[in-house]
Amino acid sequence: MNTNRLLLSTLAGFFGYFMTGYLFYVVLFGDLLASTNPGMASIQAEPNMIAIIIGNLAAGFLLALIFERWAGIRLVFSGAIAGATIGLLMALGYDSMIHGTTTLMTWNGVLVDVFIYTCISAVAGALTAFGLSYKRV
Repeated sequence: MNTNRLLLSTLAGFFGYFMTGYLFYVVLFGDLLASTNPGMASIQAEPNMIAIIIGNLAAGFLLALIFERWAGIRLVFSGAIAGATIGLLMALGYDSMIHGTTTLMTWNGVLVDVFIYTCISAVAGALTAFGLSYKRV
């Protein structure tokens, strides 16, 4: 396993999660999420950027590790499909449990969030695969 390539692809995945997450969660779907999730009223006025960065780095590293160590994914399209699949399953599992144990989400909110996270993970997966395929590292 090439450590430099793993770090590069982790940063590429982080960038995909961070930038696409902002675009989808804040710019495009912020109002829709607020209307479908009663728990959105408890969102902090100022987000904790350190926590967001750590979370996106962890998600980027997860994709990079899976792609590099177990799946051998190097093609952008394959990375997008794998990222979307992983994101869909993770979000569906997590959001369903949150809905089942709290009043933070409705089923509509679960579906919207799963769709958004699947799209974000597809972008991050494509960038992660691109980082793994980069030849100069």
